[in-house]
Amino acid sequence: MILKTLELQNIRSYDELKVDFPEGIILFEGATGSGKSTILMAIEFALFGLGSIKGSSLLRLGAQQGNVSLTFDVDGKEYTVNRTLEKKGKSVHQGSGYVVEPKGKLSLEPSEIKQRILDILHFNEPEDPKAQSWIYRYAVFTPQEEMKTILTYKPDMRLQTLRKAFKLEEYKIAIENSSKLNNEIKIKIVELKATSKDLELKQENQKDKGKEKEQIEKILTELETDESQHQEQLTLLKTELEKLLKDSEQLVETQTLKSQLEKQVCEKTESREEEKQNIENFKATIDEIENRIKQYSKKRKPTPLTIGQLEKEISKLETEESELIRTENQIETKLADYEKLEKEKICPTCDRPTKSKDFKEIIKKKINELHQAKKTAENVSKKLKDSRDLLRKVEAYQADQRQLKEIRKQKKQNLENLKKVKARFEAFSQEIDEFNSQLEKLEKLIVSLSQVSENMNKLKGGIREKDEEIGKTKEKIATKKQRKLDLSEDIIKLSKEIENMIKARNNSEILHEYNMWLSDYFEKTIELIEKQVMMTINQDFNREFEKWFNLLVEDPTKEATIDEDFTPIIRQDGYDQNVEFLSGGEKTSVALAYRLALNSIVKQVSVGMKSNLLILDEPTDGFSKEQLYKVREILDELKCPQIVIVSHENELESFANHIIRIEKTAGLSKINHSL
Repeated sequence: MILKTLELQNIRSYDELKVDFPEGIILFEGATGSGKSTILMAIEFALFGLGSIKGSSLLRLGAQQGNVSLTFDVDGKEYTVNRTLEKKGKSVHQGSGYVVEPKGKLSLEPSEIKQRILDILHFNEPEDPKAQSWIYRYAVFTPQEEMKTILTYKPDMRLQTLRKAFKLEEYKIAIENSSKLNNEIKIKIVELKATSKDLELKQENQKDKGKEKEQIEKILTELETDESQHQEQLTLLKTELEKLLKDSEQLVETQTLKSQLEKQVCEKTESREEEKQNIENFKATIDEIENRIKQYSKKRKPTPLTIGQLEKEISKLETEESELIRTENQIETKLADYEKLEKEKICPTCDRPTKSKDFKEIIKKKINELHQAKKTAENVSKKLKDSRDLLRKVEAYQADQRQLKEIRKQKKQNLENLKKVKARFEAFSQEIDEFNSQLEKLEKLIVSLSQVSENMNKLKGGIREKDEEIGKTKEKIATKKQRKLDLSEDIIKLSKEIENMIKARNNSEILHEYNMWLSDYFEKTIELIEKQVMMTINQDFNREFEKWFNLLVEDPTKEATIDEDFTPIIRQDGYDQNVEFLSGGEKTSVALAYRLALNSIVKQVSVGMKSNLLILDEPTDGFSKEQLYKVREILDELKCPQIVIVSHENELESFANHIIRIEKTAGLSKINHSL
């Protein structure tokens, strides 16, 4: 793994930070408390999460959210991991984050991020989000204070810690798991023996139930044969009953039809009687009409003249009468004038005197004309009266003729109606005869079907008896089938129990062999392997520790070794010295040598861990100038592509490829790139 870029937002003393990590030796330099260690904490947080530390120790005071983004390279592929911190109430928790891979961006929960990072780094470690990465802690970065603490541990506690770093816990866990498994196997053996103790009894019980099942199957065959015979007999009875039911239906239909026909006969008889009465009525009406025809036929026409001719004659006479009346009026007027002239003796027109003799002759003549006119008028009036009387007689005659025509028409209509009534009468009579004929046939059919009801009752009784027999047989069959089913289930259950018992007995024997193998061979072999591996690691660790110590401390009187508990032993002139009584620089040398040896061994035992990144936290605290120069040799010896050093020692600047100074002002940390 090679670090590329780290970006912080609201992390401890940093509000905003972006720092690039080139390859080579990178020195983070700054005063104590300036924020150097925060960089290392942020890197570890980005990769593995909070672990056992609290989120409040990382989130900047007063901030509600924080963010860490780390870009790094693994096997030539670039990855970016982003984690967030969120303050909710008084507590600080990790929020969701993401991992950017060559294939794309994955949005993940905190625990999922750690799992993915372990896969990317090829770290074979537990995925527990609250657990530290032991490989990273001891192969890449170990805080100096933590290393000094390891040196001051009691041997058993130090050994326990180093076992985790060396992944030797797997052997211990394997033995513990083996012991635990062995105890479980012993318990399981007891359980399996208890399970299989009644095997023979179960087998005998299964055999008895099998015999009973065979006997029931024979009985079932007989019962099913009986049921089949009963069913055949029942089918025959039902077939016969169906025929009788049809006859019964026919009887009902016949009786219904008979009732309908009788009703129709009554209705038709009534209708025929009505038509008979209608015939009598029509005959009486026709007789009456014929009498009226005879009466009208006796009447003769009063004149050969037509009404038109009479009306013309009357019109002529009326005109003549009017002319005569007008003539009379004129004569009377003249006569009056003449009488007045005669009386007055003077002409009103010419005022000359009139002659009495002349006027008397004239008056006499006018009186004769008047008498003649009146006589003529009387003759005309008489003729007019006679013509009018004759016209009325002719009109009366023609009215009688019209009435006669109407009466004859009525006669014709009544004759036609009489014919229709007679036809209906005959039709009703014919229908009544046909209905009576059908009724005779229906009565004969009813007599022939009269025994159907009795026969049906007998058949229904036989069917009920047969149904009862079948029902009883079915109950027996159902009982036997249920018993057979119960036996089958019992046999299957017993078979499974027997099978399980046999398996249990076989498994108990197999588990007994496992028990012996685990306790007599496996656990002892693991203990031997662990001791051998631990011895090899101890030898390699001691060799590395001696190499680094001798490089740091050029004092021929002092020797440094590691005992079997990985406790550093310092000898001077043949005497052992307690590490606590060494000088500060010597303690730091021991811690750094121990740290480098540990780093080397952890890389060896960790599959997938390549030695291309090393992080050193205050590795030279208390070193003399001579020892500081030795650090350059150590760094060259490590041949690590990327080394990150956090220190407040200015002397380290001379052999750093890149220097990043960290300053803290008004509570805020800032960086300054020097090289």
